[in-house]
Amino acid sequence: MADNKNVQLSDEVLLGATGGLAVTEENKPDYDAIGSVIMHLREKQYQVRFDDGAELIATYQSGGEVSDGTKVGLYAVAGGWTMYVLGS
Repeated sequence: MADNKNVQLSDEVLLGATGGLAVTEENKPDYDAIGSVIMHLREKQYQVRFDDGAELIATYQSGGEVSDGTKVGLYAVAGGWTMYVLGS
C-alpha cells in the first residue's frame, strides 16, 4: 500500500486551486477561489469555507473586521491565502 503523506504544495499548484469552482478559459475569475467567512480567529486571520465545503484560514488585507457570512475572493500567495471582500 502507498503511504499517505502530507505534501507541501508549490505556489503554482495553489494558484490552480479553485475551491470547487468551475473555471473555463473564457470565463476566468479574478480570484483563485471564492468563499464565505465562517468566523474571525485573531487579528487579520479568518476561517473561510468554499462552496464545496473545504475550509481554510486566510489573511484579510484591509482594515476593519469582516462579518460572518461575507463573500470573499481569495488569492493563493506564498503557501497561504489572502482574502478580499467582494462587492462594496
